[in-house]
Amino acid sequence: MPQRLVSRWPRLRRFVLSVPVLLLAACDRSSAAGGDDTTAGASGTPRADSAPTAVSTSGWDMAAGPFVVLPTVDGGMVAGSLLLPEATDSAVGDTTGVGALLGDGRLELFARGGRVSVAQLSVESAPPADAACTAWPVARLTVEAGVSVQPWTAAFAAGRVTAIPLDSIEGMAPRDSAALAANLTRLASRLPDDSSATFRGLPFVVLRAWRARETDSAFVVAVLARRVNQEDDPKEERLVLVVDAPGIDVAAWRVGWHERASGNEEELVVAEPLLAFRATGAQDVRLLFGRDDGVALGAAVLARRGGEWRVLWESAIAGCG
Repeated sequence: MPQRLVSRWPRLRRFVLSVPVLLLAACDRSSAAGGDDTTAGASGTPRADSAPTAVSTSGWDMAAGPFVVLPTVDGGMVAGSLLLPEATDSAVGDTTGVGALLGDGRLELFARGGRVSVAQLSVESAPPADAACTAWPVARLTVEAGVSVQPWTAAFAAGRVTAIPLDSIEGMAPRDSAALAANLTRLASRLPDDSSATFRGLPFVVLRAWRARETDSAFVVAVLARRVNQEDDPKEERLVLVVDAPGIDVAAWRVGWHERASGNEEELVVAEPLLAFRATGAQDVRLLFGRDDGVALGAAVLARRGGEWRVLWESAIAGCG
């Protein structure tokens, strides 16, 4: 059975992608052109998944730094939420000791295509909220005068992670994108846990997909959907796939991890892939996922170790319960 990400997520929330995520189609293609997103191992030298590095009690790999910053729905490009790996649901807004974690405050901002900017980080307490709500501390980003901040999906303390660039299916040649979509829908339709009578037999549609450029760790991460178009009660199932895709022989491709979510399409919340990366000193591949519906925010990290994908860490969830 696949491990599930952020299993405590409130189910009845309207899913709204954050503004930065909505702008990523162009960013995924353009950010690759910069010189800052070179990736260790990109020269073609084989590198195997490494042994686990030191992890905290929550499962967070400490080599990735003491926090991760995610953009939020209303934060624009220069503000986000500071997620602390050890925080509990009831204490997500606690800023005690945060100043000591910031170091020199340098922050690297990443999109799926690689690093896009460097900023200076400062942290503020979460804004006042209803007694039934919680919020992560506010991360404020400052850049040099005249520098514009490009759309980003995640940020880490400088020097802590190296992005594994992902190419969006939207930037591929039509023939290549069609072939990739066909392979993904084929794999999705063959998963053994398709137990929903509502959706069984309906075709999948690829909503978003990205492929890693590194030949030694090739994989695809994608979001697919199938729908029942009832005007008064539309239903949707979304499927998040991580597919190991070595070489061009699609017969060798296999689903390494997946997660399903289904319900009313206006209330559906699913994991959104934000970044592929390696932590400093580690060789195993990580995938950062987030959920942000404008009301609640959480994240999780998948790691590929020994050829298997596993949930490494899940954050607390900040929001209104």
